[in-house]
Amino acid sequence: MSLLIYSLSLCIIFLLGLILFAPIDVVFNVKGNLNGVHSIVDVKWSFLSMRFPRKKGPEKASVPTSKPLDEVSEDGSREGDEDGNEAGPSLRESFDDIRSKGRMVYGISYHIFRLLKSIFSSIHIRELSCDLAYGLPDPAYTGMLCGYLHTLASVVHSGCRQFHYSITPQFFDEQLDVRMTGDIRFRIASFIPPLLMFIFSREVLRTGWWFVKNKRSSRSGVSV
Repeated sequence: MSLLIYSLSLCIIFLLGLILFAPIDVVFNVKGNLNGVHSIVDVKWSFLSMRFPRKKGPEKASVPTSKPLDEVSEDGSREGDEDGNEAGPSLRESFDDIRSKGRMVYGISYHIFRLLKSIFSSIHIRELSCDLAYGLPDPAYTGMLCGYLHTLASVVHSGCRQFHYSITPQFFDEQLDVRMTGDIRFRIASFIPPLLMFIFSREVLRTGWWFVKNKRSSRSGVSV
C-alpha cells in the first residue's frame, strides 16, 4: 500500500513539474482587414501539438425595432420621467462610481506595470513579423497612433531575436490591413513569482477588498 502511494506521489510530482517547467511554443499567423480576421495558432507542449484555426467576419448590425417616441408635456419633460430630470442623479452617481474606481486602480498602477513587465520578460519572442497599413477617420489621430506604434515597436525589438515590422499610415483613407506572424516560447512556472508578488502586495489587497465592499454595498443600495 505504501509503495502504491509513493508511486502515485512521484507521478503527481512528475506531472506537475512537466506542466510548470516544460516549454510551450506558440506559432501564430494572423491576417486581418476591415472585412474580418483570419488566424492560425499552433501550440506545441512537450509531445502534444494542437492547432486553433479561426476566421471571424464583420458582425451583422442588428436592426433596431421602432418604438413610439415619448410624449412631451408642456413643461418640456417626457412622460415617464418624474420632474423631467430623473436620469440626472443616476448618471451623476455612475460617473462618480467610475471616477472612484479609476482612482483606486491608478493607485496600484505601479504594481500593474511591474506585473506586465515581468510577464513580458518571461516570454521569449524568438521571431516576430508585423506589416500594418491603417487609416483613421481623423488624420491627426492617424499620425498620433503612428508615433505610439513606433515606440511600441522599439520596445518589442529590444526583447526579440528576429523582429521585422512595417507601419504604413494612410492619412486620406480609412483602411486596415495587418499581417502578423510570430514564434514565442514561455514556461508557466515563470509566471508564478510575479503573479504572487502582485496578488499579495499590500496595496493590491487593499484595493481588491475595496472593490469587494463596493460590490456588496451596490447590491444592498448603500454607497461606500
